[in-house]
Amino acid sequence: MEKEASDSEKYANIANVTIMNSKVSEFDGYLRISASGQILEANDAYCHLSGYTKDELFGMMLKDLGAGVSWHALIDDLPDVIERSKGHFEISHHTKDGQLLDLEVSATYAEFPDPSFIFILKDITALNQNDKFFLDKGDIYKSLFKHSKAVMLLIDPESSDIIDANIAACEYYGWSLEKLTHMNIHDINTMSLEKVQAEMKVAVNEKRNYFIFKHMLANGEIRDVEVYSSPVMVNSQNRLYSVIHDITERKLAEEELNTREMQLRTAQKIGHIGSWEFDLNSGKIVTSEETLRIYGLDEKSFTIFEVQKVPLPDYRPMLDEALKNLIRDQVPYNVQFKVKRVIDGAIRDVHSVAEYYAERNAVIGTIEDITERKLAEDALLHAKIIAEAANQSKDEFMASMSHELRTPLTSVIGFSDILLDETFGSLNGRQTQYVNHISQAGKHLLKLINDILDLSKVEAGKMELTYELFSVSNAIDEVKSLIFPLAMKKNIRLDVEVDQQLERINADKTKFKQILYNLVSNAIKFTSIKGSVTINARCTGDMVQVSVKDTGIGISEEDVEKLFQPFRQLNSYLTHEHSGTGLGLALVKKFVELHDGRIWVESEVGKGSMFVFSIPVGSMQKTI
Repeated sequence: MEKEASDSEKYANIANVTIMNSKVSEFDGYLRISASGQILEANDAYCHLSGYTKDELFGMMLKDLGAGVSWHALIDDLPDVIERSKGHFEISHHTKDGQLLDLEVSATYAEFPDPSFIFILKDITALNQNDKFFLDKGDIYKSLFKHSKAVMLLIDPESSDIIDANIAACEYYGWSLEKLTHMNIHDINTMSLEKVQAEMKVAVNEKRNYFIFKHMLANGEIRDVEVYSSPVMVNSQNRLYSVIHDITERKLAEEELNTREMQLRTAQKIGHIGSWEFDLNSGKIVTSEETLRIYGLDEKSFTIFEVQKVPLPDYRPMLDEALKNLIRDQVPYNVQFKVKRVIDGAIRDVHSVAEYYAERNAVIGTIEDITERKLAEDALLHAKIIAEAANQSKDEFMASMSHELRTPLTSVIGFSDILLDETFGSLNGRQTQYVNHISQAGKHLLKLINDILDLSKVEAGKMELTYELFSVSNAIDEVKSLIFPLAMKKNIRLDVEVDQQLERINADKTKFKQILYNLVSNAIKFTSIKGSVTINARCTGDMVQVSVKDTGIGISEEDVEKLFQPFRQLNSYLTHEHSGTGLGLALVKKFVELHDGRIWVESEVGKGSMFVFSIPVGSMQKTI
């Protein structure tokens, strides 16, 4: 009784060594054996392995399957065997037809329903030496190789054959384990042997233990990979243990970064803008090529001590204070100063902007060579001063000429008109013709002088608008009365259309009539005999819109931009056929803009033109 109690205790201890956490494959054999070695149960997988049926196995003894080992002795020592081997050991036995099987056994003790041993048997007959070597390592091999998330291959360094691959490798490459272990590494590595050798040589020179290759997947896709390889001994044989990392996205990112850096260098060179970073911890400065060029220093001599010598001494206190304010109070660092370039002693104007990077205790900024821009600004300022002086001289000249020119012209026109009235005697036909020419030429010259003076006043900002309330309809009728004789000479129909809702507006009546007179006279001038000119006025919101439409020669699209420029006529033949100063439309545009309005034209060659201007209905009086 004492022996039975001690055996029960021993078997109970063995039960703690369990295989319940192991995953039992449907291909693993299962046997339940009594304490005396009799087979109590067997599964289909074991029947398939051994060649026996369940009926044949039931009641058989383990010793009946023995081969090269005493199964009877095994049963006697089984508790000790299980305890020493942690429940894992190997045995061999014959199948029904006499074949010898190598089996891996996971064994444990069970008390229910009856005290018995349970065997889980895995056929390892076909395992090669490498498999058996790793199989001996058990869970270590599974966790470090087979079940590792990293892609791993075991390679024969002499033949380059793939000996083994883990699950991650099969998933990554897209081939099964059976396929991979029948492949050569050169079936995967698409680089030529010469390139492979060159990459390995570069790796040796750079003292790195990894290589950059291109590997092909099962779907034909080529990926950039980083391969870490190291030798390992397996059953006294050299093997190569390789860990593969996919770096395709990293390579693309590096190429994109290189492209961006190249573009930045080019942009900095074109724009004369450099970049720099000052590490306040170490005092080291990292800078771009363009910054080196601006300072006239090379990379080795570009230190904080040398950089501080480059600005002209007068600027040094300002620069130190600006840097201090940036770091201490985050005051924007935005400075302009002069430097004496080291390489050639040239004095250059520069502009620098920087920010403080608190996490790294560094100042990051840019510097721009603005010498050419400063020269251009100085030249422009000088030209502006000269232009303003010239403009002032012109204004003074125009003011003095206003009296000097108008007074004699008024006399010429006045006396010629008296002669035409025959107040002091009659004139013959030729005399009348010549005096009439004198009067018309004088009036034309006076109009030209008045237009020039008006334009000069507008450009000088001295033109005053006199606002008053007036009827748009009455103003248009007054202009029509003045212009009607011109229309009659060419038998041109002159029509007026005024919106009944349009009443009075607040504007400069004289300038309004002058705008309209210039537009209508222009329309009549460029309209053929028996044509028509239409004046239309209407209210659009808080604006009055007036258009002058004709059936004249029209204007080409490229000439529209020239219309409102002073002293410009569109074609030389028009200059001879239609006399004019070229100032009428320029003054019209200025007068409209003085009213805070705008003017535009719609025209087509051969089909006439329509000039449209709009000004506010109720502008307040102002001086321009």
